[in-house]
Amino acid sequence: MAAIVLIDGTNGERLPVKPAYGSPCNGCGYCCATQACGVALEHIPGHPVEGACQTMEFEGGLFLCGMIRRPGHYMGLPNDWADGVLGDMIAAALGSGKGCDAEF
Repeated sequence: MAAIVLIDGTNGERLPVKPAYGSPCNGCGYCCATQACGVALEHIPGHPVEGACQTMEFEGGLFLCGMIRRPGHYMGLPNDWADGVLGDMIAAALGSGKGCDAEF
């Protein structure tokens, strides 16, 4: 397995170890650090096709999906009034809460 480039904002914190495929998500960030999802690629202008997702957020020792938390910020929307609705839709589309989907 190739090394994952460190993401700014971790301040050297020890990160969670990737759980087994299908196990509950623990916020390790492996999936998003290795490849951006289709939602990010389609809705974020200029997002590179290869490499880590640009919407990864790090808080409280966990990586979180910025497209679920604050999609308007990343999509360049003028305000955040729709973040809750859009975030819920994106979470459903990505299968958030269904377990680890990163195989390696």
